Amino acid sequence: AAVAPERKSWGRKRGDASFPATPSHAGLPGDYAAVLAEIKRRIQEGRLRTVMAANASMVRLYWEIGRLILDRQERQGWGAKVIERLSADLRESYPDMSGLSSRNLLFMRAFAAAYPESAMVKQLVSQLPWGHIIRLLQRVKEADIRHWYCRASIEHGWSRNVLEFQ
Repeated sequence: AAVAPERKSWGRKRGDASFPATPSHAGLPGDYAAVLAEIKRRIQEGRLRTVMAANASMVRLYWEIGRLILDRQERQGWGAKVIERLSADLRESYPDMSGLSSRNLLFMRAFAAAYPESAMVKQLVSQLPWGHIIRLLQRVKEADIRHWYCRASIEHGWSRNVLEFQ
């Protein structure tokens, strides 16, 4: 059996347990820094993809909730009291989830009214953070102009502050 090379540093010891110290950069392969940079890049890209997928899923969920509320208001005449009760019940059922206030439910309704086609939500709007969507709903009433701002925000990576001053 091959004998493992002797470690230069064992770090801390406590009783029978030893806690190895992180090796120094001396003696590492020449391409170590490049491999480390590549792994870090891939981790960052993976994390960004995860956040973007979660955001898109949440935006589509908010649109679906808004669509349900809008449909009920049109067919059954739901009013503000129903929205307030719905908000309270949802927050009780999901205490760890934010975004279920009656005000946000009304934004979800406005979102569904402004974007009646789910294809537009899936392809374009779900790429924006919810705060951007709310700002656009509040400030831009014309659908064509709102679509332009959606595309420009995505293309240029505008923050909400930049979006507000355009």
